[in-house]
Amino acid sequence: MAAISSCFCTYAQEAESADNTPELTIIPRVDVNPYIPVGNKGNAGVDFSNTGLYTLFEGNIGEHFSYSMCNHWLSTDPKSLYQNTFRSDDTNWVDWANITYSTGCFSLTVGKDVLAIGGFELDAYDVDSHINLSSTFWNNIAMYQWGAKVEFTTNSDSSVALQFATSPFAERPFAGKLFTYSLYWTGEYGCFSPIYSLNFMEYERGRFLSILSLGNRFDIGDFYIELDYMNRARSVKELGKEMSIIGKAGYNLGDKAEFFIKGGYEFRHGEEDLFGYGDEWELDGSIVPTGILRNKDYAFYGAGIHFYPLRDSQDLRLHAVAAANNYSNEVSLTVGVTYYFNLVDTILRHRRK
Repeated sequence: MAAISSCFCTYAQEAESADNTPELTIIPRVDVNPYIPVGNKGNAGVDFSNTGLYTLFEGNIGEHFSYSMCNHWLSTDPKSLYQNTFRSDDTNWVDWANITYSTGCFSLTVGKDVLAIGGFELDAYDVDSHINLSSTFWNNIAMYQWGAKVEFTTNSDSSVALQFATSPFAERPFAGKLFTYSLYWTGEYGCFSPIYSLNFMEYERGRFLSILSLGNRFDIGDFYIELDYMNRARSVKELGKEMSIIGKAGYNLGDKAEFFIKGGYEFRHGEEDLFGYGDEWELDGSIVPTGILRNKDYAFYGAGIHFYPLRDSQDLRLHAVAAANNYSNEVSLTVGVTYYFNLVDTILRHRRK
């Protein structure tokens, strides 16, 4: 960070009056997550949930090129971030790193990027999400893959993208020769905003897992409702046998606070173990189960509040979230803080003073 800062001091001075000034945002998050037992079978405990350190580095190169890089430097298991550096079946310290060429209504992005899978739960930044109040799909899928994406903006409110990327079923990117093909649509139409996608993930050469994901958001004044539906299948016969349904409703108190409730229902009734997690969902260090269960569906639910104490800014977020599900005998109570610190803006403001 010290080396980057010294470079940006010089670069920011040169680019202060230009539109190509880069942005480096340092994003620490600290969570404390105690578990309160419910009934005789519950266990008390505490962990640090989604605690981590991220940086977001992005900017423009001339009129048509832009770049974006998000790094995940620390987590509650930092060793795995670096052990997974060259893997595509798990997350690592590089979330994404890509370059985009844009002209008119067309753009081309090349590099490591987020898989173009629909739904509002997957649309949020990882650092802003709450682990124990997210689906098992969110907790298990390796969403960051190498490839290319072509996007067409049909008008100011709608865009369609085609993406070719490596598959999260491959152990190594490109070496496994397994790929993901995606069609992605998003838009804003008055109070209604969709994020829809159709994805084909290759799990063996020539064999695909298909994912239909339909994300819907409705904004009515300060209230909003999000409804995500996802169906996963390896064949036509499996349609409807594995899916997720997630709902979220919230109220924004201006720019100062957000209150929300969220719940989800997931099941797998097919014979195939789609993601290779085994035949049983079980608790592994948190209240979110891992694995695949054929005999018991999964339901989770909870509520939370986000509070932004800074005047005219949402860079600093204080949050408190309660979550539970039908697998654990505990209630998770997460409290924490997230801060978006824009280093370059701070340097430029200091120079002007």
